[in-house]
Amino acid sequence: MKPRLFPGPTLFRLFAAAALIGMAHWSFGQDAPQLKHRVFAYWGYNRAQFTASSIRFTGNNYDFILHDVAAKDKPEDFTFSNYFKPKNIWIPQYNYRVGWFLNNKWSFSIGLDHMKYVVVKDQQVKLSGTISRDRSATYATSGETGEVRITPDFLTYEHTDGLNLLALDADHYSRMWTSRNGRQALYFTQGLFAGPVIPRTDVRLFGEGINNKFHLAGYGAGAQLGLFALVADRVFLRANARAGYMELPSVLTTGKAEDRASQHFWFTEENVVLGVLIGRTRAAKE
Repeated sequence: MKPRLFPGPTLFRLFAAAALIGMAHWSFGQDAPQLKHRVFAYWGYNRAQFTASSIRFTGNNYDFILHDVAAKDKPEDFTFSNYFKPKNIWIPQYNYRVGWFLNNKWSFSIGLDHMKYVVVKDQQVKLSGTISRDRSATYATSGETGEVRITPDFLTYEHTDGLNLLALDADHYSRMWTSRNGRQALYFTQGLFAGPVIPRTDVRLFGEGINNKFHLAGYGAGAQLGLFALVADRVFLRANARAGYMELPSVLTTGKAEDRASQHFWFTEENVVLGVLIGRTRAAKE
């Protein structure tokens, strides 16, 4: 089954409903929290979904395309040890970011989205192109189009040490609610992002391959919506839904210099993060 581009997880349906209700029932205190010129940093975790993509493999004695290949993310089981022990927090699909508020409505930031991408095993896909018998007697083909099952002796393909998007974000904040004392607030956020993709790709092709080094494979860009909840003077929670496009023309595969893969696909990502604000905390009159 091909993955859906916009899966609509229950959590984000609730966030969307809250945003719509909030925009329909504006409620403000006398003062608004001061965000202008404050620095922020956050850490959190994500889930991701990917459209099916065609992956081209090129190298010595082969040049072929696998068409409409399905892939999924690889979340860790949600336990205290997996997500909150310091030695383990780099294992799940995580997000971190630092940024700066230009004013009370705009922020700019840079950070890493560490997603994971795994080609689904045992799926049947179309193969076109050439594979010489010198490279694989089992899967040799001279240009005809056929079907192939993705099994470990043919292909394992994972960006699991990170489908790493190093993105610059620009976000706009629409204030929906403020507490009477001006210290808590809820914002609806809208933004754009773009940046390089630096995966560490684990590949086995015809039984040959390695867990590669980190490598600049391409770029990603897209848009996001979310909720930003200021829960204390210096503490916030944020939930985002991101959607975008990735173009990866140079993916490392077997470890041989001439062996490469290329692909492009659309993706969605949902993340929930906990962050801190640094700087003055007094409320701003509006």
